[in-house]
Amino acid sequence: MGAPRAYVEVVGPLWTIDQAAHYWGVSAARARSIVSSRRIDRVTGYSRAAILSVTLRRGARTDLMPTARALTLAEIARSLAHTESEPTRWRMFLEFRRGAADVGRAALSLVEAEPVLTGQPRYDALLAAAAEDITAHYGTPSPLWTVAWERFLTSAWWVSDLPSARLYALAGTPAAFRRRGIYVDRYDLADDGRVSVPEPLLGRDDTLDAFTDLAARLEHADVIGQVHVIGGAAMFLAYRPVRASTRDIGAMFSPDAAVVDAARDIARERRWPSTWLNDHAAVYASRNPGEGPRVFDHPHLHVMATPADHLLAMKLLAGHSTSDREDCARLIDYLHVSTRQQAWDIVARFFPGIRIPQRSKRVVEDLIGH
Repeated sequence: MGAPRAYVEVVGPLWTIDQAAHYWGVSAARARSIVSSRRIDRVTGYSRAAILSVTLRRGARTDLMPTARALTLAEIARSLAHTESEPTRWRMFLEFRRGAADVGRAALSLVEAEPVLTGQPRYDALLAAAAEDITAHYGTPSPLWTVAWERFLTSAWWVSDLPSARLYALAGTPAAFRRRGIYVDRYDLADDGRVSVPEPLLGRDDTLDAFTDLAARLEHADVIGQVHVIGGAAMFLAYRPVRASTRDIGAMFSPDAAVVDAARDIARERRWPSTWLNDHAAVYASRNPGEGPRVFDHPHLHVMATPADHLLAMKLLAGHSTSDREDCARLIDYLHVSTRQQAWDIVARFFPGIRIPQRSKRVVEDLIGH
């Protein structure tokens, strides 16, 4: 009897095959086929979270939608426990949020197992808030581990130190976070509008090594490639080396077919997502971004970072007070921007006639004194 009890503690409530069949609206025989093909283990029953995470395609011969790979809270917690940089911790948490959004109801299985305590009370509470927020979204009870006393803060944590961010957090913090003493606007918890890309997180060394591999493949194909890097990768390649990682390399590149084919070959060999190098963020770039510093040079591959002023303009328009706060401050210092008008002149140069969101205006007011 010991083994089933231990299993329940790990995977949560167990369902019978009849309960699973009722939930899916199929026969018991069909339910057995589903749990078998999905490799849902049975001890004295089947994991409720695993059952809820299965999505059926109505009218299709194949019932199961494939589940994208996403990090679990337990995996994130183990990484947080060994991370000292606060900006990196926050980016790791956002990586979980993005992955959970990608997999839909399968996110329920990402929060079922209790994550280890990280040694950072704020993040111990944050992980519980994320779990409660996800289960509430799908109308299911939160895992029991989320109500432990160590998952609540005794004093308020304002995730962003910008005054404008506090105003938005007061109005927009989700209930699961607010009741644990965490204040952060839902806008800063959500994806930033880009197409979401799964793991891994890429560091500076990973990126340069991948470019070396890409250059060799382009040379073999007798092609000369051009890559113009934007976003997080541009920061640690050219402007902020202390930034630890990025989740993908957003860029504009040519020739499209040759670079994409080589990048996909690299992805297969390294078991990376095929979109580790992608042009998803290009829709947010200026039509004329200019030329920035060369960050990788090879006879068959030239890689440059987007200019610092163009990158600042993009980040100011996004107006993220948490994930982009440190990057914006670094770029403002790098460019010697001392007045708000200088900042808006930079934005107008790259994005003429665009309407400036109120959120962006307040971020600039917080970062630049006058």
